[in-house]
Amino acid sequence: MLGRFRTLAGLDFHIMVTLLFRGWSVIAGGITVILLPLLLSPTEQGYYFTFASVLALQVFFELGLNQIVMQLVSHEVAHLTKSTDGKLTGDPSHLGRLSSLARLLQHWYVVVAVLFALVCGCAGAVFFSLTGTTPISVWIGPWMVLVCATAVNLWLSPGLAVMEGCGQVGQVARLRMVQSMMGYICLWAALLTGAGLWVAIAVPVISAACTFYWLKYSGNMMRWLAHRVQDTQHKMHWRTDIFPLQWRIALSWASGYLIFSLFTPVVFARHGAVAAGQLGMALAVFSAISTIGMSWVNANAPQFTMLIARKERHQLNRLFRAVFIRSTTAIALIAISFTFMAWYLTTHHVQWILRLAPPPVLAVLTIVTIINSMIFAMVIYMRAHREEPMLTQSIVIGLMIALMIYFCGTTSVLMMMSGYMMITLFIGLPWTVWLFLKYKTRSI
Repeated sequence: MLGRFRTLAGLDFHIMVTLLFRGWSVIAGGITVILLPLLLSPTEQGYYFTFASVLALQVFFELGLNQIVMQLVSHEVAHLTKSTDGKLTGDPSHLGRLSSLARLLQHWYVVVAVLFALVCGCAGAVFFSLTGTTPISVWIGPWMVLVCATAVNLWLSPGLAVMEGCGQVGQVARLRMVQSMMGYICLWAALLTGAGLWVAIAVPVISAACTFYWLKYSGNMMRWLAHRVQDTQHKMHWRTDIFPLQWRIALSWASGYLIFSLFTPVVFARHGAVAAGQLGMALAVFSAISTIGMSWVNANAPQFTMLIARKERHQLNRLFRAVFIRSTTAIALIAISFTFMAWYLTTHHVQWILRLAPPPVLAVLTIVTIINSMIFAMVIYMRAHREEPMLTQSIVIGLMIALMIYFCGTTSVLMMMSGYMMITLFIGLPWTVWLFLKYKTRSI
C-alpha cells in the first residue's frame, strides 16, 4: 500500500527528502507562529518580520545567479557520469566548462557577500532609525549580526546550487532540514529565555555554520571542480554563457522584491510595527505553505533541464503535468484549511489569533498563494530551457504592485492585499499561461 502511494504521488528519494524538509519547515513555522505572540511584544514581532523583509534585498546582490548555476550545471552534467568515488567523468569539454564556472563562482560570491553586508547593513540601520519607535540600542545588535550571517549564507550558496545541479537535490534538502531543525530549536530556546530580538539571528547563524561544515567535510563538488587543472580550451565565459540569461533573471528577481517583499516594510513605516507584525506573520505562514507545496516542482527542476538537453519533450511535458497537479492541489488544500482554522479561532475570540492578520486578509492571501503556486511552477518549467521569458512581465507586474502599494498602503492592509490579488489574478496568471503554452508546444 505504501509503495502504491509513493508511485501515485511520484515520491522518489529527492522528493521525499524535500517534502520532509518542507514539512518540517511548516511544523517549525507553525510552532514559531504560536510562540512569537506569546513571548515577544507586538512591537518586537513587527521588527522580527520586517528584518526578514529588508534582508530580502539580497536578491539585488545575488541577481538570480544561483538558479542559473543549477541550470548550467544540470545541462553539462547531463552529458557526464558520476564515478564510484563521487567525481564526474566523461567528455573533457563539459568538465572544462564546469571547472571554469566553479572558479568564477568562487571569486564572484566573495565580492557579492561583502557588498551585501555593507550596503544592506547600513540601509537597514537608516530605515529602522527613521521609521521605528524603539531605541536603537534594542535592535542594532541583532540587526548587524543578522546581516553578517545572511552574507555568509550568500557566500556559501553557490556550492549548494552546484550540488543540486549535479542531481543531489535530496542531499541538499537533507542538509537544509538538519540546519533548520537546529536553528529553530535554538530560536525557541532563545524565545523561552526572553532573548527579545536576538531570537532573529538563530536560524541564519546555525544555517551558515552547518552549510560551511557540510561543504568542507562532505564532498564539495564546486571546490573539486575549481581545483581541477584549468582547461583553457573549454571554458565557460560569463559574457557569452551567463550574462545573456542573468541580466534577465536579475531584473525579474529585483521586480520580485516589489511583488513579494515590499508589503511588510511599507506597513511598518505607515501603520506601525504592530500591524507589520500581523501581516508579516500571515505572509510567513503562506510562504511556508507555498514552500512545501512547491517541493514536487523544485525537486524535479534539474530533471527538467536534463530532459531538455536530451531533447525529450514528451517525457518533459508528462513529468511537469504530474508534478504541477500534485503541487497545486497540496497548496490549495493546506491554504484553505489554514484560513478556515483562523476564522474559527477568531469567531471563538482566541486572543492569540489577534496577533495574526484578520480573516479577510487571510482569505485574500489564500487566493494569491494558489495563483502564485501555478505561476511559480510554469516559470520553473520555462527557465529550465536556460531562458528568461518573465523579464517584461516581472517588471510590469512589479511596477504595478509598487504603485498600488504607494496609493493603497495608507488606507488599509486589506485594500492593499486585495489590489495585490487583482493584479496577480487578472494580469500575472494569464500572461504567464500565454508564455508557458508557447514553450510547451515548441520543439526543443
